[in-house]
Amino acid sequence: MLHFIINEFAGNGKGKKIWEQFRKELNISYTFHLTQYKEHAKEIAQQLGETALSNGEKLLIIVVGGDGTIHEVLNGVKGFRNVFVGNIAAGSGNDFSRGYFSFHNAKEIEQLILKKECTYEQMDSGLLKINTTTQKSFINNAGIGFDAFVANLANQSKLKKRLNSIGLGKLSYVYFLVYGLFKFKIFDLTVCIDGVERSYKNVWFVTLSNQPYFGGGMKISPKSKPNDGILELTLVHNLPRIKLLLLFVMVFFGAHTRLKAVVQTSAENVKISVKEQILCHTDGEIIKPLTKESTIEFDIQPKSWNLVNEK
Repeated sequence: MLHFIINEFAGNGKGKKIWEQFRKELNISYTFHLTQYKEHAKEIAQQLGETALSNGEKLLIIVVGGDGTIHEVLNGVKGFRNVFVGNIAAGSGNDFSRGYFSFHNAKEIEQLILKKECTYEQMDSGLLKINTTTQKSFINNAGIGFDAFVANLANQSKLKKRLNSIGLGKLSYVYFLVYGLFKFKIFDLTVCIDGVERSYKNVWFVTLSNQPYFGGGMKISPKSKPNDGILELTLVHNLPRIKLLLLFVMVFFGAHTRLKAVVQTSAENVKISVKEQILCHTDGEIIKPLTKESTIEFDIQPKSWNLVNEK
């Protein structure tokens, strides 16, 4: 079974335009679903997965949307061994399509369907837990602090929509990065990495990555691989505000790791304790502000979902 889940509003209407083009070119049988509200893609994907599982069928879901849409679908089908996920990039940042295989035209999809067996790779995901009450899976990255603060500003801004309309949506992150540089309050935390605890002061952000890219092409974690069974932690602390701007220039090339203020390490489990109320995100989607005395835990979930490819 082939199903498409389409977010027509992704990229300020880019999703609708790309889907209309694919529909004209597709010459195979399929069913499609249009998302109507936040988390709708998750609901659709989960329902499709459960139905296919009860019928003993394999299911291919191809997502037309941005990082937020593919994030929702993953949270709906994670753990379903009978479900295979593909992607058509139609958002503003499209970091998923930089780190994972994505379809570029209808012919690639048709060739996959004509094969007797679906070609795929088992991929990892991350799991974020807050105070044992909130859980969210992520496929690109998750984190707390400045990156979540900037993502929140961009997501709520009308400027992002205007830039999307002229194909420059990813520049909204850069704009709000500079704006947020003078508004964000740095914080202290304690981090426990695979059982080893350490405290840091004057922290800007902590990001856990499953693939290299975030923020519309920034190479935050150059060594990350989405199927190696580990996450990469990036922590930035004790860095003057003006030098943080330099860091975000360097991060497009992955050169920021040379700075002493940047801590990078691999881990299977990370626990962070903070005493400040702070924003948190998974794949750029904001989670409600944390309460004081919060504990945030990140775990790797190896081989938890199936990504189709053209191999």
